[in-house]
Amino acid sequence: MNKILTIMWKDVNVLFRDWATVALIIAGPLVLALGLGLVTGGFGPADAPTIGRISVLVVDQDGGQFASALTDLFSADELSDLVAPELVIDADAARARVADGEAAAAVIIPPGFSASFVPDMATGVLPAAVAVAVVGDPGAPIGAAVVRGIVEEFTARVDTGVAGVRLGLTALATSGAVPPSELAAIGQQMGEQMSGDMTAAAAIIRVNRVSAATGTGDGFNPLAYFAPAMALLFLMYAVTLGARTLLAERREGTLARVLAAPVTSGQVLGGKVGGIFLGGFLQLGALILLTSLLFQLNWGNPLSVLLLIVAAALAATGWGLLIAAAAANAGQVSSLGMALTLLFGILGGSFVPLNDAWPALDLLSRITPNRWALDGFIALAAGEPAAAVFVPIAALLVMAAVLFAVAALIFRRRQGALLTA
Repeated sequence: MNKILTIMWKDVNVLFRDWATVALIIAGPLVLALGLGLVTGGFGPADAPTIGRISVLVVDQDGGQFASALTDLFSADELSDLVAPELVIDADAARARVADGEAAAAVIIPPGFSASFVPDMATGVLPAAVAVAVVGDPGAPIGAAVVRGIVEEFTARVDTGVAGVRLGLTALATSGAVPPSELAAIGQQMGEQMSGDMTAAAAIIRVNRVSAATGTGDGFNPLAYFAPAMALLFLMYAVTLGARTLLAERREGTLARVLAAPVTSGQVLGGKVGGIFLGGFLQLGALILLTSLLFQLNWGNPLSVLLLIVAAALAATGWGLLIAAAAANAGQVSSLGMALTLLFGILGGSFVPLNDAWPALDLLSRITPNRWALDGFIALAAGEPAAAVFVPIAALLVMAAVLFAVAALIFRRRQGALLTA
């Protein structure tokens, strides 16, 4: 056991003695996390929203009931923390101001917009559709997308409401419950009621903030996502560096000298594996400690965080060993390791959060330690109980066991070449 620990410590000492490597695997994730956090909204006070109030220009060229409801929606109290609307008369002036970067988007409601939702009471046929124009600033794509989403949600609700009114009028007409002469008045009354309902912004859009750092809903700290995301990305790189030493030392003759000592090949391999794991564990643990001290980032229950670090480092080590077992030389380990690091970073959500829009991509991401560990870290940072990370930890440990078994099988078949060549 002492021989295995000695080899472990020697490999870790070599890894962290290289200051360029330390800067890359420790400072690199911190810088990237800070940069991505600043791009997505900055690091302000805990109660400051990540996205500031979106400036939007509203041009009402219609003046009808639904146009007024849409205008009132942007001015509603429920959206006051999200958008900063300004009523403008001239559509061309609104477009020019958006082009100059003075507003994130302009909402232009053309003439006939309200009338396009009202069917002919005699035939029930709807007029030609009249679309609202949303002009966005290319320099503020997120704000423009939010404004466009509000408009689309509003029009979808109006379409649904109009369909309900038409269905109700049809039912009244076919049942004979209401004389045909009264249908127009009833339809007008139902339309006015629907327009009033559309004005109630709370029934259409709710803004709900959840803090990944505190789980209190007071604001979102981008570092709570990007810090673990970048740490896990560089964890894969760190274990690749450790795995590379297996083949690099064989090429340089170091392994032959170690094997000449009174140690078995199993002890050598065990020490090397332990060194890879310990290097990844220390790198990930150092990043968590630094972000806690420098940015007061709350990672959650300490014991659960420790278990998650161990599980993530083991799973990443398993991938590093598999690469080392499959590669023919140290150069291949570096190439394959870098490719796998980037691929896992993309699939695992290290660069952008994954969503449910691509089920196949979400399923594929489950083969990466990045995704499972990131889910666990975010759950803990959000204040969820320790039991919430049971599944991520179990998945990472199973992944590590499978990868260790496969890598050991390959190593056993190539033992002579890998340890004595």
